[in-house]
Amino acid sequence: MIQACVLWRICLGILVLAICSCRTIGFYGQAISGQVEVMAKRQPIAEVVSGTNDEALKERMALTQRLLRFAEMELKMPSGGSYELYADLGREHLVWVVYAAPELSMEPKDWWYPVVGRQDYRGYFREDHARDEALRLEQRGYETWVGEVDAFSTLGWFRDPVLNTFAGYEEVDFAELIFHELVHRKYYVRGNTPFNEGMAEAVAREGVRRWFRQTGRPELVRKYEDRLKRIGQAGEEIGAAAERLRAVFEGDYSAEVKRERKQQELRSLKQGLSRLRGEWGGGLKSWIEDPVNNARLNSFITYEAEVPRFVALLEECDGDFEEFWNRVRTMEH
Repeated sequence: MIQACVLWRICLGILVLAICSCRTIGFYGQAISGQVEVMAKRQPIAEVVSGTNDEALKERMALTQRLLRFAEMELKMPSGGSYELYADLGREHLVWVVYAAPELSMEPKDWWYPVVGRQDYRGYFREDHARDEALRLEQRGYETWVGEVDAFSTLGWFRDPVLNTFAGYEEVDFAELIFHELVHRKYYVRGNTPFNEGMAEAVAREGVRRWFRQTGRPELVRKYEDRLKRIGQAGEEIGAAAERLRAVFEGDYSAEVKRERKQQELRSLKQGLSRLRGEWGGGLKSWIEDPVNNARLNSFITYEAEVPRFVALLEECDGDFEEFWNRVRTMEH
């Protein structure tokens, strides 16, 4: 049964809708119903474990409890009840997220939301709704990118559950996701997507390193470092291409010249990523073979641009997370 405080929050959301446009009402309506579905399907992990013969799921629930203890003790991020429940949504992904940007600008379109402020993306609990929104934006002249998302944080408003959408992840991805979402619950800056995501990525990655070390698996630390190195290499290519495009778009050129230069830069990016793929022996398939536009570039940059800032801060704190969180609260946003 939904608790009274949850019902109050939902009613507050509906009240907000009353002053919004019809399209906005539709968006928040699906967001409320989607979140209610997640909450309605939550079960205590003990009940899940006792009621299933799925040994992999039992193991994953046990791993979750160990990760939560580790996050609280080592990373100074208590769960506050998150990930102590489980929900099976009966689908592959939790939400589908729409990114958008003008054809000749690297400035992402953003949207305003109650509580969290402005964000550079819009999430839908149904894929067709996300695709419809992307089409509407394209008809208005935007480039779009729709990404699949398997988890998000409600920033402590609700007890976020482990979901079937990510319960089957490999341990490295599962741990990284749990740590990432706990960061959002720990500290969140309203309206600053790159800050929040860069911080969450930096902490999650350090958390995974420490998790593997503490559990006596240094070989997995080395493997993970190789993975992060590849992300960094790809990030340098993508970030440099985005900066060159920004310079083109802000330059004193005609729209026709900007379009020509844009295609040249995107071809150069794919060539650079193809070289990396050859060195690695695989990877980057969708970046090389599928279309790339300003919206997709921004979807990557949103998560990666601020990571070095927080990695450097953690180093300044000598890896002490108590000091790190104290320093984060004093940072300029």
